[in-house]
Amino acid sequence: MTERKFGRIFNLRMEESDEFYGVLVRFVKEKSIRSGLVFFLGAFYECDIIPGVLKPSPPMPPEEWTRKHLTDWRDVHGQGYISWPDTQPETLLEKHRWKGEPEPYVHLHMTLSGGPGKWEEVYGGHLCDGRIKGMLVDIVELL
Repeated sequence: MTERKFGRIFNLRMEESDEFYGVLVRFVKEKSIRSGLVFFLGAFYECDIIPGVLKPSPPMPPEEWTRKHLTDWRDVHGQGYISWPDTQPETLLEKHRWKGEPEPYVHLHMTLSGGPGKWEEVYGGHLCDGRIKGMLVDIVELL
């Protein structure tokens, strides 16, 4: 068992129409958060998810087999972690691949509501990205 201490705690209110993953990674870089926990609650206008559980990988199956793009308003809540690995994780989607220097790896699990009129539809899985309708994010730095 590993014991960690809490460092800084951040509470973010993301702007409407921002891209969730890009804003989050930029903030993590700006604040040099090397390890941390992420908690989020809000809604997306549209989002990309990997529903359910994938077989342990790498290599990741092609995006068209695993990824779902939802184009209607959805409520979301979730959690995840931040790390800065020395080598690029093979599970990163193409749009999140490193462009050179190591970057933060943000791994997010989520539960997503059905869209308008789809009250029986619920997704659980991994959040890849989303265009924000409204979002609160808490980040707890781990030392």
